[in-house]
Amino acid sequence: MNLRSTNKIKIEGGMSSMTDLVFLLLIFFVVLSTMVSAGHNVDLPTSKNATTKEKSNIKVYVSNINEYFVGAKSKTPVAPEKLEEVIMSQLKNDSTIELLGDKASDWEHSVKVIDIAKRNGLKIVIKTKSN
Repeated sequence: MNLRSTNKIKIEGGMSSMTDLVFLLLIFFVVLSTMVSAGHNVDLPTSKNATTKEKSNIKVYVSNINEYFVGAKSKTPVAPEKLEEVIMSQLKNDSTIELLGDKASDWEHSVKVIDIAKRNGLKIVIKTKSN
């Protein structure tokens, strides 16, 4: 007498419904992330007595042949050993160094200007050209 059944129950989960659920969650989070704004829209008040503080910027140019020029109208190059002295002599309170380096110049010459700013606790802005 054969008491064993030939029908066996297979216990398997359907993966197609799981992938559908994952795709629905993905679509939900993509749509939700596009609706989130990064900041607040604030309408600032106006004032009749508002004054803006002009910041003095010291422009330091590094030419394509690695020469330093300090100041917007400077035509004579500054020696690398005198660069910090010239920059510090043109400083005013709340000054910022604008670094304008030619893309053909060596990076080490631009880093020298950055090091001077860091040593003296100055802010530095590296200018680039927009596309």
